[in-house]
Amino acid sequence: MTSVSLTCKFMICQIRRTLGALCFGIFCFGLIGGCGERISEHGHTITKVELNTIEIGKSKKADVLGTLGQPSFEGAFNSQKLYYVSQVMEAPVAGIKTTKARTIYTFTFDNDNLLQSIDLTDEKSGTVVEHIDEKTPTTGDTYGVIEQIFSNIRRGQTEQ
Repeated sequence: MTSVSLTCKFMICQIRRTLGALCFGIFCFGLIGGCGERISEHGHTITKVELNTIEIGKSKKADVLGTLGQPSFEGAFNSQKLYYVSQVMEAPVAGIKTTKARTIYTFTFDNDNLLQSIDLTDEKSGTVVEHIDEKTPTTGDTYGVIEQIFSNIRRGQTEQ
């Protein structure tokens, strides 16, 4: 072998190692980059500009609907209320979604559809709902195999 062919083989080996290390680095960076939390927004976010166009005592329900669009939901039992809810949720990797920010605007109208008040409720002043991960005990939930067999036999005897 000549020195030129040895130099070419050495350069090819160097290029392969460099490309291999580069590919491995990009792969690791992709794995680490894919492990970020996801942030999602839900609902209608009301801006200050939109809120400034609405005046208490002057704006009608049609004005509010025209400015803000359809509400998230309306009050029940003719309460004359419109609710606009916006929420920012964060989902960490392999974790449970948590609320980062929640805003509820409540627009209250009188019987003539004239705006009476605007209330703001955020995640700190709203009601906190606790989720329970435990199962609710039900009858038949704690039966063993033998109890189930005997209960099926008893049911079969009463049906005949």
